[in-house]
Amino acid sequence: MNLIEISNKFPTELDAVEYFELMRWGSKAKCAYCGSENVGKRNKDMRFHCKSCNKSFSVTTNTYLHNTRLNTKVWLYAFAIISDAKKGVSAMQIHRNLGISYKTSWRMCHTIRELMDEPIEKLNHIVEMDAAYVGGKPRKGAYIKNRDDLWLPQKQKIERLMEDQKEERKDIREQMSKTKNKFDYEVDAYKKPLPDEVPKAGKGTKKIPIVGIVQRNGNVIAEVMMNITKKELFKLVKDTVDTDKSVLLTDKDPSNKKLGEIIDHIAVNHKLLYSYKGVNTNSIESFWAIIKRGLHGQYHHVSAKYLPKYVQEFVFKYNNRNHDDMFETLVFNSIQTKNK
Repeated sequence: MNLIEISNKFPTELDAVEYFELMRWGSKAKCAYCGSENVGKRNKDMRFHCKSCNKSFSVTTNTYLHNTRLNTKVWLYAFAIISDAKKGVSAMQIHRNLGISYKTSWRMCHTIRELMDEPIEKLNHIVEMDAAYVGGKPRKGAYIKNRDDLWLPQKQKIERLMEDQKEERKDIREQMSKTKNKFDYEVDAYKKPLPDEVPKAGKGTKKIPIVGIVQRNGNVIAEVMMNITKKELFKLVKDTVDTDKSVLLTDKDPSNKKLGEIIDHIAVNHKLLYSYKGVNTNSIESFWAIIKRGLHGQYHHVSAKYLPKYVQEFVFKYNNRNHDDMFETLVFNSIQTKNK
């Protein structure tokens, strides 16, 4: 549901409250404390009074929205904006769009990510597993211009990078010689440091690893795994994959070497090729691309403490990519009784 539809369908706060009540109780309101249907009419403050337990409650009582000071209509707008953003939307953007404080929007976004925690059936058939490493600053060698350079040995990459920078400096000198300005510019100020080596990416760095498993044309499951060990990988595969009815595709990483003990396993050697007659890990790589674009392009900085929630958001959106019910799912989940 888009913002215009929300505005037309719920022009007042009462309309929004009635929608939440319908999603939680159906046609008859029930006490949020004792479950009795012996309740009075809705008061002006949108609350009910239970005649059985003599308590006052609203549609958000004992739910994920318990004690919220925001109107339910504001929550509907937030559900629509966040569910529609494939690569995520920052708390600062929600703050600007809804006219609420940044602190409130930040807490709202994390509450909505909690609502995205849904059980996923075991994956089967062709499944792909891989690890991605997130965090840290962009690599200095990431701006190598020619894509063919990616296939060159490391020494040749460095030489090509140095040659590109020499040409760039030559252009700067020529530009400066034509510049008529009262200030004297120093060529050294424009120099870029030449790296001794192209920085490493992924394994062996201080970045945080995420392990993901995706069913070909199906759902994905991802988990932040601070230490990728054989024991942890075995547990993840056994818990999330129907090992008797599946074939697992991975890369040649040594940590995947023993997976053939519990499931049919094919390892793709990415040093030689990336795909051969459908044998590849392109599906999970596509999921990593969405996560990395979201973290770098939208959120910019994510702490290790909250990273699992952000991963949960991307998993939820990926698994519901072919369904137009993410908005209603969030509304329904938001008014479920929260486990204390």
